[in-house]
This record gives sequence, C-alpha cells and structure tokens, in this order.
Amino acid sequence: MKATGAIFDELPVHGDKGDRVTNQICSKNSASNYTIDGREIFFPVVVSDAAMLMNGFLVNARAAQAMLEGTGFRVVEIFPGKAILQLLAVDYKANDLGDYNEGAIIFPALAPGEKKPFPLFGAMARMANGTLGNFVYRMPVDQEFTTHAGRFIWGFPKWVSRIDIEFGPSVARGTFTDEDELVYSIEAKTGGNNTPKEQRVASLAIRDGKAWKTYGTNRSSGLTFSLGGEAPKIGESHPLATELRTLGLPRKPMFTVSVKSTNMSFGNPECVDIGAPFSR
Repeated sequence: MKATGAIFDELPVHGDKGDRVTNQICSKNSASNYTIDGREIFFPVVVSDAAMLMNGFLVNARAAQAMLEGTGFRVVEIFPGKAILQLLAVDYKANDLGDYNEGAIIFPALAPGEKKPFPLFGAMARMANGTLGNFVYRMPVDQEFTTHAGRFIWGFPKWVSRIDIEFGPSVARGTFTDEDELVYSIEAKTGGNNTPKEQRVASLAIRDGKAWKTYGTNRSSGLTFSLGGEAPKIGESHPLATELRTLGLPRKPMFTVSVKSTNMSFGNPECVDIGAPFSR
C-alpha cells in the first residue's frame, strides 16, 4: 500500500486476521479508556524504553506547506522561505502498544491561532523547549495493533510497512521500505552520553476530518547531537520518495540526533474541527 494522499480513516490494515478497518474494530469507552481490536488501553500510554534516530533538513517552505494543504497547520520558517523536515526511525522496545519499529515524516508546525516565532533563534528556542508542535505527515510502522491504536486514539497516519533499525557503537541506521520500494534510509552518529531535561511536546495530525493534538513527554539518555551528517538514501519511484525529492532530498542534513534510550508517556488527544484553534 503506497500511502501518499490516502485517507487513513477507512484504509484497511492487512494483518494476521485479514484486511480490517480501524474504525470498525476500535471504540472509545471514556476519556481515559479505549478498546483497540479487543484490548483495553488506558491513559497514560507508557513507553518504558525506546531508541531513535532523526535527520533534520532545511527545505523550501512553500513546497513543504503545499504538503500540509487543507490541514490548517502552517510550517515554521526557521529562515525566511525555509522550513524544517524531520525523518525519523524509532525502535519501541517496551511499550504499552507492543514492541515495534516506526518511521515518521514530520514538519515542525504552528496550529491555528499560534503566533509565528522569530526566525532562527525564536524557532530554535521553541523547538528546544518543546513549545513547537510537530505535524506528523506520515508514520509507517511494522505492526498491526499499533496501527489501529495510533490511528484511532491520536489520529496518526499509520499503516503497516517495513522499518529496519540498527544501533551500533558509532552509528545508527534506519530504513523505511514500502511494498519492496525504498522510501528513505537515514543514519546518525551514536556514542553520546547527554541526558537532556524531560520534554513535553505536541504532536499534530489530521484524521476523520478533524485536527488532532496530543502531548507526550520524554526523558532520554545517551543523546548524540551532530551538525551535518551523511546524506540519506531516497528511493526512486515510491510516491513518498518522489515527494521527498521535490523537497530537495537527497542532501546532507542540517543536523542529526540519536538517542540510545528514552521513556515516553502519551496522554489523551484534543480534537477540533480543521482550522479551529486548540485550547491553551
């Protein structure tokens, strides 16, 4: 399944039980309790251990905003005319939703009603302190259950694909392949021992004709931050790879990040009409 402009509301998920639609096998029981494919999930949803790597790129803001058309969200311009694209690979080792790998294509973005930060230092400061939301453009995973849970609870655009992740003593690599076609392969240096303060960051998404905002916290150890880095490998023919190429990839990233171990906690989302402001 090549997920580009696909509507994830009714997109069947292929798994051991056949092709099933998320909205037909999930339900909301209360503000803090959901049933996902016959299994109850309670808040907060906790990730006890995960490892991740990320590449951050400067891309054309107009081209990036075109990918967010109709969402009500606006990409943040870190420089005039330049936005940030993030490509991620995450290895969830101990998670209430299971043990799985995840990729993500993300743009730091503003929700309706939010003021633009000052270019460069204002935008970087908001990214650093966790007050800038991240719009989740696509989020492939390699397990069925987390696909249904991520879609239904938080509105994340998930589908089952292939994500391969390797963490070595000096470098980490993550590769996202969909229907046997490469989308992207990224790498980042490892070996750092930084332990940043706990962060609380908002994830933004669109699903069921609504805008979704979810706050998550994370506390990390073994963080490695590097300026520059190796250029990613970008596929030739997959539609998502083509979109990344329209943003100017492959090119060297502006920065890379790897985290040896992080624990996270996700709360209940806020859901509003597209274009409506979220509560403060």
